[in-house]
Amino acid sequence: MQVPQSRSTAAAVPETKAPAPAPAPGYGPTYATFEEGGVLWKRGSMAFPTGLRESSGLLVEKTLPAEVLVGQKFDYAYKLSNLTDYPIHMVTLADRVSANFTSAEVDPKPSDTRDGVATWQLGTLGPKETKTIRVKGSSAEEGTVTTCGWATYSPLLCEDVRVVKAALQLTKNAPAEVILCDPIPMTLTVKNAGSSGLTGVKVSDALPQGLTSDGKSALSWDIGNLAPGESKEIKFNSAASATGKYVNAAKATSAQGVQAEASSTTVVREPALAITCTAPEQRYMGRPFEVCFSVVNKGDAVAAASVLEVPIPAGATFKSATAGGQATASAVVWNLGALAPNAPKEVCATFVSAEAGAFKFVGAVKGVCAKPATTTCQTLVVGVSALLLEKADDPDPIAVGETTTYTVKVTNQGTADDTNIRMVVEFPAEIAPVSASNGGVVEGRRVTFPAFPRLTPKQAFTYTIKAKGEKVGDARVRFVRTSDGIPAPTSAEESTRVY
Repeated sequence: MQVPQSRSTAAAVPETKAPAPAPAPGYGPTYATFEEGGVLWKRGSMAFPTGLRESSGLLVEKTLPAEVLVGQKFDYAYKLSNLTDYPIHMVTLADRVSANFTSAEVDPKPSDTRDGVATWQLGTLGPKETKTIRVKGSSAEEGTVTTCGWATYSPLLCEDVRVVKAALQLTKNAPAEVILCDPIPMTLTVKNAGSSGLTGVKVSDALPQGLTSDGKSALSWDIGNLAPGESKEIKFNSAASATGKYVNAAKATSAQGVQAEASSTTVVREPALAITCTAPEQRYMGRPFEVCFSVVNKGDAVAAASVLEVPIPAGATFKSATAGGQATASAVVWNLGALAPNAPKEVCATFVSAEAGAFKFVGAVKGVCAKPATTTCQTLVVGVSALLLEKADDPDPIAVGETTTYTVKVTNQGTADDTNIRMVVEFPAEIAPVSASNGGVVEGRRVTFPAFPRLTPKQAFTYTIKAKGEKVGDARVRFVRTSDGIPAPTSAEESTRVY
């Protein structure tokens, strides 16, 4: 028989994959021999604690050479196998070797060595797990080296009690700012933030005074059950009845007694448009005049898509507009766009009228979520009276003692009536008035006509005076006119030759 040499020159302990005879039936250890690599090996196995595999949890197998040389190092190995489908705990292997064996290397090192016994505390072996212990040494004398091994373990009955945490999380989202006419979208998200399932989850939202949702101020939802990590989302719209700051708190509860709260703050704003109008108090017919409108947002939110509209009064004609004003058949319109708070904007339009009268301009402005605002101003359009004085004498010249007739015609060439038109005619020494038409009164060398009550545009009236030549010379007859419209006297002369 060939004896194994040292680890450097002889085969090591065969791995457990080497074939081995099936263990003999019955109680106790089993033994077998086999040859590998020209070396005769012995293998013994023992099931612990009963000695029977079918009723034991741990199998210990030891492999060692059948013979070795004096002083020659050799290996032997223990292989421990968990026979069960469950972990076994506190596994311990003990190995006692006769005194004629000198240990050189041990892998792994034993936990304790005393009185020739080495002990390994191997801890826990998992289901079907194996661990191997290798020992190397030699004997300095002939004889027999005896190595005995035994193993123990502790079966443990273990049960897990899972400790979980119940926790709720609630978040609430709402816009920081809205304008009064817009809905306020709100989102509530309730989440199981713990490791325990939750049942009977409920969410409630008590809207503050001034906020409602579908006419209700107290809202509630039955969420039911939530698994760990599961969340549910609730969306709804609310509406504000007035501007202001609204703080909205919501609450979530569950049957496990946990709860969560969340709140949101929304500021509700509103644009407020105001408008004023300025127009000249009076203008003349046919003369252009400007009407201006000043629009300001006195609220605390932008007035979007603001529009100013001014109807064109009957009898007035639109001429032009500033800031992009456009005229339709009946009105002038300005698209003012978005009006920021306290940023006035002024626009103007130019009109003209060929007719006299009071022209009223009404401006109306509106914008998104802003109440319409109006303003009124007016311009009185008047005409101008312009009197034309025409005079003539027939015949001319005349001899002393002969008569001639003076005709005076007054025409209103203006655009307005004139009233109380008075005419006074003054004669020089060369000629003297004899009689006058239309109620004219002759007093010496002066003729006074009664006031003509009203002379409309393009209307005229005519007076005549009969006069007689009294002295040779170039007579200068003076006509003087006054009126309410033109109170300053207007005079003209007519020359008549007397021979």
